[in-house]
Amino acid sequence: MSQLSQSIVDFITQLQPLYTSQHADGRECALSLLDGTLILPVDESHADEEEGWVAVYWQGDCNRHSEVPGAQLASVAIWRYIELHAMDNDAEARARLREHLSKRFMENTGISLGQPIAMVV
Repeated sequence: MSQLSQSIVDFITQLQPLYTSQHADGRECALSLLDGTLILPVDESHADEEEGWVAVYWQGDCNRHSEVPGAQLASVAIWRYIELHAMDNDAEARARLREHLSKRFMENTGISLGQPIAMVV
């Protein structure tokens, strides 16, 4: 199993109460408590280098799934987390929270989120 992919999924599960940990298909996954979407680590052992892809089962439906870059999905999850936890804060406070979560993501996974996400002011 891809350690990077699993690290990304583990990070997303910490964004509570939006996500929680769920055991599925023999793996530890992230479950969206908003819509039941299940996020699973992807086995990247065939690749020359791990890129951190994750599988997304939309609303938990195994017939509707995609594989996406994990950092991209984590960016969206962080944006929703900030929206929930800092909606009464000013733009500067939301930016600080995003920076804090971005650093935690880097510490937990070893990769960056990439481009800053747009935030509603």
